[in-house]
Amino acid sequence: MQGKIADFSIPDIFQLIFSQEKSGSLAISGNDRVTTFLFSLGRIVDVQPDRREPRSLLGTMLRDAGYLTDSELKRILSFQGTGGKKIGEILVEKGKVSKEVLSRYLVLQVKECLFDVLTLREGEYRFEGFAVRPVAWGGEPIRPDILLMEGMQFLDEYPRFRGIFPSGDFRVARKKGERVDPYALSEGERILWKALDFSEDPERVYRKACFTGFEGIKALAALLQRGLIEVSATEPGDRIDPARLLRDEIAFRRRFDAVRMALWGAAVAAAAVWVYRGLLSPGAFRTFTVWVDFF
Repeated sequence: MQGKIADFSIPDIFQLIFSQEKSGSLAISGNDRVTTFLFSLGRIVDVQPDRREPRSLLGTMLRDAGYLTDSELKRILSFQGTGGKKIGEILVEKGKVSKEVLSRYLVLQVKECLFDVLTLREGEYRFEGFAVRPVAWGGEPIRPDILLMEGMQFLDEYPRFRGIFPSGDFRVARKKGERVDPYALSEGERILWKALDFSEDPERVYRKACFTGFEGIKALAALLQRGLIEVSATEPGDRIDPARLLRDEIAFRRRFDAVRMALWGAAVAAAAVWVYRGLLSPGAFRTFTVWVDFF
């Protein structure tokens, strides 16, 4: 099955695969990118984003969410090239992420890739049928009909929510001194509010919260309406570099740990001096001598 998107829309293609419980791969090309979805009995079990779009790659997503550093990601990618395993499998085996975390980000990856292809107006599709076995570490297969409903909502509402914020890059932060009743917030708002501790870059905040761009901007707009956050446009040439921010945060945590260890060392040394002086005082020495003579 193959053809042009203009003749057979992407939602109709996904619905057909789901209703007929087909297994195989669906490659969708457009805007010089190719995204491939894998199906097992009509449900999505994996996605292969175009490598020319690195932000949708699983390793990049986990790095931007703070689960990996740049160097760790490079080592795992090099190991993947020699071992032939998928990056998710390697991350679970090495204990970098749990199966639960990996499952959430795999669903996020599928969502973002689907939302991206739904914006295509021109392109081609090609479905090839073959048996696909879901991997043990990949989580539950995803019903495409449910994702399509979210995708339609994304197409309808995203421009309105995005228009609330500066047109270019921007930063976001909690308002200082604001007290928040978590029970007054929706679940999405609570998750995003907590993730705001992680970064001022909204894209990294969404990653930390494991939100799509649509889910993130929607929750961010709600927090802005409540007056809980501050938004500022990023100056030209001052674009936020996620990798640099992550390195700075790691360096700060190491400095903090070093200072904490030094303080603990000083406290232990002071206690040792106090004990030493107490034991060698005349009164303590006489007590110790009497105790020895008695026994």
